Amino acid sequence: SMGSAKAADLGGDCCADLEERVADLEATTVRKGNRKVSLTLQGQVNKEIMWYKDAHSSKTYAGLDNGISSSRFWLSGEAKITSHVKAGFEFMIEWAGGARSDVGSNQLNVYGQTKAGTASLTTGVISAPQLGVNGQGFVSGSTDGYLAVRTANWWLEDKVMGRVTVGRVNVSGPVGMIDISGGNVAVASWSNLYLQGGGMYVATKGGALTTTRYADLLAFCYGCNRDEGIRYDSVSIGGLLLQAFWGTQDRFSASARYAGEFAGLQFGAGIGWQMDNQQPLNVIDAAPSTRNTLELWSGSVALKHVSSGIFAQGTWGETKYKVVAGVVNTGFKPDGREWQVQAGIAKNWFGPGVTALYGEFGRAWGYADGTSGGGMNAVAAANNPNFGSLGLISNSSVSHYGAGMTQNIDAAAMTLYLSWRHYDTKLDSAGGAVNPIANSGSMSGYDQVMGGGIIRF
Repeated sequence: SMGSAKAADLGGDCCADLEERVADLEATTVRKGNRKVSLTLQGQVNKEIMWYKDAHSSKTYAGLDNGISSSRFWLSGEAKITSHVKAGFEFMIEWAGGARSDVGSNQLNVYGQTKAGTASLTTGVISAPQLGVNGQGFVSGSTDGYLAVRTANWWLEDKVMGRVTVGRVNVSGPVGMIDISGGNVAVASWSNLYLQGGGMYVATKGGALTTTRYADLLAFCYGCNRDEGIRYDSVSIGGLLLQAFWGTQDRFSASARYAGEFAGLQFGAGIGWQMDNQQPLNVIDAAPSTRNTLELWSGSVALKHVSSGIFAQGTWGETKYKVVAGVVNTGFKPDGREWQVQAGIAKNWFGPGVTALYGEFGRAWGYADGTSGGGMNAVAAANNPNFGSLGLISNSSVSHYGAGMTQNIDAAAMTLYLSWRHYDTKLDSAGGAVNPIANSGSMSGYDQVMGGGIIRF
């Protein structure tokens, strides 16, 4: 009957109080500041188990955050100004605790805790031996992490002219690996290798740790800088995207990326450049008035045969050291270079989503040349008997190869992954007082296995 329909009435005479009732309903939910700008909450959680083995030790760390694509959430929104112009914003927060796969864990640190009886990696203070966590000899204490801002910006976009973004942004510079697999291979292995295991210290075949980390030996993080500044993004020009950035301390960058599909093939490519003129963060190494000037180039090419799922993708990068403060040999620093190739097959064989199988190999060299090691301040190195200084490194390189698989679970917006990678390291140096290294043959091999999953919301 008509009378029964009154149950759906919002109240008042024929919706006269609609605005008031909407306000009442909004008061019972999560609200945004106004009705003009949309608000979207998105995010992801990406955790893994990492096992490693070298001549020094072998351990398994559980629950690490995957540094390739960290756990994070972000708020974004936009508003229409005219038929051709709109405005918007992004505010991204990531979990940034010590238990990370990039530089948060190493042979002496687990979950940001220092092994008892060894020097702190930051202060050089030797901790008192105690039972620690689960009887493993690590210092007891809270392992809680913290949140950090990745991006915070607003933007204006025109349908023809493109978008201008102001604030903390992802720098549109050198191009990292373009993942064209369709199986989200990049979450297991990306071209910036130190994001998985970069905090680990290189060991000698005798089991002694050096003060050089894999993060010091491997490529710069091409394409993953963030900074305060102004970024421009063009609209797509037949699949071509142009980007440029200028920001804090005179950082400039520019890049071009292309994606297309033809004759049953998907193709992606990109090239980018970045110039940094920045004050060193570590005032121990250089006076605050001195600056480092670096020029970075990198590019990537990817190709996939759609029907078979066979893909290949590769990247190269180069860092030119123009002026470097704090290196041993009076500012001179050889260039660093790297390359990496991945190939495999990705198809939905089982139903839940695409399964990808891949192999990889590559090499990086020159990044640690001209330095005296790194990764630990001088006080910590001097007080830690587990470490030996390499002295001046005259030649450095790392070759790697590995394999892995990923499994997309479409119903849960999730990807599971399992990967293995092996490093062969070469270091030539003058040797140090504690642990003299004479030639490249004295470095231990290193293996790591990473298994985990990312779920998006």
